[in-house]
Amino acid sequence: MQMEYRNDSEILDVVGDDVLACINRDTVEARGLPNQAFTDPQFLDLERKYVFSRTWVFAGLLSDIPDTGDVKPVTVGGRELIMVRSKDGAVNVFHNVCPHRGAQLVVQASKGLHAMTCPYHAWSFDLSGSLRGRPHFDGPGKHDKAESEAAKSVCLFGVRSATWNDWVFVNLDGQAPAFEDYMEPIFARFQSWNLHAFQVSHYQSFEFHCNWKLAIENFCDNYHVFKVHPGLHDMQAASDRFGMEPDGAHMFNWFTIDGEGRGLTVDPEGPVLPDVPGLPNELKKNSPFCNIFPNVTMAVFPSNFQFFMFEPLSVDETIMHVWFYFVGDAVQAEKHAEARAKVVSEWSNLNSEDAGICHRLQEGRSCDAYDGGRFSPYWDVGTLHFHKQIVESIRGLGGYAR
Repeated sequence: MQMEYRNDSEILDVVGDDVLACINRDTVEARGLPNQAFTDPQFLDLERKYVFSRTWVFAGLLSDIPDTGDVKPVTVGGRELIMVRSKDGAVNVFHNVCPHRGAQLVVQASKGLHAMTCPYHAWSFDLSGSLRGRPHFDGPGKHDKAESEAAKSVCLFGVRSATWNDWVFVNLDGQAPAFEDYMEPIFARFQSWNLHAFQVSHYQSFEFHCNWKLAIENFCDNYHVFKVHPGLHDMQAASDRFGMEPDGAHMFNWFTIDGEGRGLTVDPEGPVLPDVPGLPNELKKNSPFCNIFPNVTMAVFPSNFQFFMFEPLSVDETIMHVWFYFVGDAVQAEKHAEARAKVVSEWSNLNSEDAGICHRLQEGRSCDAYDGGRFSPYWDVGTLHFHKQIVESIRGLGGYAR
């Protein structure tokens, strides 16, 4: 049943002190987010307003704008943005709006631009966001070359941004902790993996008929593998399969690869992919994965890894965007085409197995008797940590205080 809210204060009651207290209990006594957090469209509006603005959020790939003058529009937390590769090679991010009358500035990716020109009145802006000119600004034929002091104050609305390997992150409210501090647990855990040696090779998207948070919780849930993913279960060493471990805002896990193959299924006769260079021997049978709060996850294997972004289309519809990365000539070479295709196929099969169970999770949230769940202290600590991050980011608590 959808609740009606008049203002933020009322919807904030859904994640009030009592909810936070339940999440913070010992795991076996804890309760998670209430059903409204997964079923109410207005709660998703609240998440877009606060969760996706108060922290660092993935915006797009650096490899999508490799050269000076490359421009790509992206959507982050319901906000339309532009990623731009400037003359000095840096990446700039702006709100996708002309400061004159508010027209959307860019509608498609472009290459080799020297300026971005508004389709409404042809005001133009350079790659740093500064105004270049305003035709007929002072009347017919009287063009402003943006040389006056008043004109110099007119520019695109910049967005705080940072990059890591192939990924651009933004902080929409401009007040989050430094990117390096926010990402320090990620940096520390993946420092031996030489991730910059991987290059993107393939993109694919998958639809999930569930709330975005349920899709992420399922990705991070290692408990369901034995029941839902028998092929992956056979690949994982049973003694090295754990629940998610919180660190900072994020969650981490890993398993030991217990068979021959690329990481998802036992396949000793399958095609071989080259491993990432410089990987220590003790990690060559490891597969770490994580949630970068709020809506990015990564699954890393010695020869490939997948970068996921979960985009909420509506309160009960999510698109999982997946970028597949490989090493060296495995990125494009024909001799590795079969192996690349097998990796993509294995993930497609895995996501098909997940699609049904995620929909059933969503359907279950319509039950009034469900009160936030019961949790295993071995498997579910990470899920409760994720719920706590949602509450604190909406309410501006902890690391999200302003």
